[in-house]
Amino acid sequence: MGKCWDKFQIHFGTIMSDHSYYNKMLAFLQNMEINVLLYGAYGFPTDLFIDEIMKKKFNINKIIKQQCFLNKDIVYIHHPCFLEIDLSHPSCNKNITAIFKFLTSIIINKNIHNDKHMIIIKHIDVLKALEFNSLRILLEKYSQNAIFLCSTHKLDKIDVPVKSRLTLIRLPLFQHSEIKEIFENKLDEKLNKYLEKTKTRDIIYSIFINDISENESDILTEDFVIYKFPPIKEFASSLKKTKNLQTIREFSYKCFQYNISISDITCDLLKLVSNDKKTKIIQCSAEIEHCLKMTNRGREPIYIESLLCQVFL
Repeated sequence: MGKCWDKFQIHFGTIMSDHSYYNKMLAFLQNMEINVLLYGAYGFPTDLFIDEIMKKKFNINKIIKQQCFLNKDIVYIHHPCFLEIDLSHPSCNKNITAIFKFLTSIIINKNIHNDKHMIIIKHIDVLKALEFNSLRILLEKYSQNAIFLCSTHKLDKIDVPVKSRLTLIRLPLFQHSEIKEIFENKLDEKLNKYLEKTKTRDIIYSIFINDISENESDILTEDFVIYKFPPIKEFASSLKKTKNLQTIREFSYKCFQYNISISDITCDLLKLVSNDKKTKIIQCSAEIEHCLKMTNRGREPIYIESLLCQVFL
């Protein structure tokens, strides 16, 4: 992502150790023999926290992950100590049944190296009703052979019978003062004026803004917080010079990574275009959001790309 993010990854373990709540959670989870669901709002680096749990649990200094494909349909991360599947990954198979069959083929047998298989399933909120039943069966039937560590940003989307079979652990956002302290003491960076004014508690977004805002005037306006996603102004300006599909594609995935919704993008676009174009953008956005509701959230970058292409190309 950028130099600030690189520093954050390096110091993340220390940041967790210095934070009383997260330090207690890591101490509890490193000895976990139960199935767990980590949940919390967007803005906390859950993926890094899961990596930190794995480091503590298996006494690993550095985690090197290998991305694997099964018949080009199932994407997963292989590590000698655990297996990880991100259900929101853009390449993730919409056929969740195939994924669960794959997991079953692994956990049906005892693990050779450890007492149990360690299975990480991220973003389980993308599952539908019948798919939750399949997950519940996995949790119940193979409890002697596997430990499941799941994550979600949308706890209300999780089926109640599944939640009852998992130990729920909340990952709260950092306080704004804590983010400021992390920037100054761990990252050797100064929180820029935009982030100071907004008092955001989203550290991932804070790091992203810090990495892209070499010139603070690019993200500040007379209203100071006029844009929900400041980089879209710079993005729109660059497309006036070169209308490049690849640029749109990369930007679309960046929006997805930082949980910038189609609604957020639309709000910012409406501030950039003339009045005669606003109705078309709103209509286009509504249609695309409706289509997105019918599919896997991992496909969201494609729908964001569609919106931006219809607006700019």
